[in-house]
Amino acid sequence: MTFNNPYDSSGKWYKGNLHTHTNNSDGELTPEEAVLWYKERGYHFLAITDHDKVTDTLPLSSPNFLVIKGIELEADKNGAGNSYHLVGIGLEETIRLPEGISAQKAIDFIHSQGGEVIIAHPYWSASNVKDLSFLKNYLGLEVFNTGCELGKANGLSRVHWDDLLVCRKQIFGFAVDDSHWHIPDAGGGWVMVKAERLRRENIIRAIRKGLFYSSCGPEITDLRIVDNKVLVVCSPCSIINFICDRSKGGSLQAKANKLLTEAGFELSGKEEYLRVECIDKEGKFAWTNPIWFTAHSS
Repeated sequence: MTFNNPYDSSGKWYKGNLHTHTNNSDGELTPEEAVLWYKERGYHFLAITDHDKVTDTLPLSSPNFLVIKGIELEADKNGAGNSYHLVGIGLEETIRLPEGISAQKAIDFIHSQGGEVIIAHPYWSASNVKDLSFLKNYLGLEVFNTGCELGKANGLSRVHWDDLLVCRKQIFGFAVDDSHWHIPDAGGGWVMVKAERLRRENIIRAIRKGLFYSSCGPEITDLRIVDNKVLVVCSPCSIINFICDRSKGGSLQAKANKLLTEAGFELSGKEEYLRVECIDKEGKFAWTNPIWFTAHSS
């Protein structure tokens, strides 16, 4: 089994958004205003990922709020003729990609500069499994993008995620805002990261290990395997899904006028992976990262 369980890891939970734009690219707020917006709403960290530019975040961080440097870059075209959008976090300086560079070479270059890569809004980009399955050495994809969902109704990429998981790509799912503030696109998707300290190296290390869950609303307070059964505990939800490869998963739905706060799924021993979705009465999701029962490379 391959799974770094955040609920078994030491540290504290930190709430953050990993995709944000300011008026240094096409956002409306200044970096200072963006930081204040998230800080006032209980977030602990924020990645500023302006297009084609790394915004200086050093003056914006404080002991109780971390601002991480990042960037959003475009690579070559997918099968639909749209650019791949790549969010790079942890970069120190602005990097320039050669025009027409392949997505894989772009990922490799971001890595060479000390960054980690998340595939941005695959549904919005009209990327399919054929476009994405050959890529490697990235952390994961945006399973939910607030701006794309509110603006174009194509920010929920759970099918894209499962298509890649079925192809045995060991990748994580991230809920993000992609906030620009042209519409109310801030505060709709976030990650809850379990880390030792609120420092850049600790947060990125925890994300790299998958020590987080993603949410648009529900809380997932525990996840573990006991006696061959996957058990999850969450805030009140209407539906809890145990999603596995092909037809091996299951779904538990609350009875009328009641809600679920826990659920279990009996493993058959044939599952390759399992991830959990918790959906509240407003239709908002939370996602665990996949538990892998068979070792595969990403």
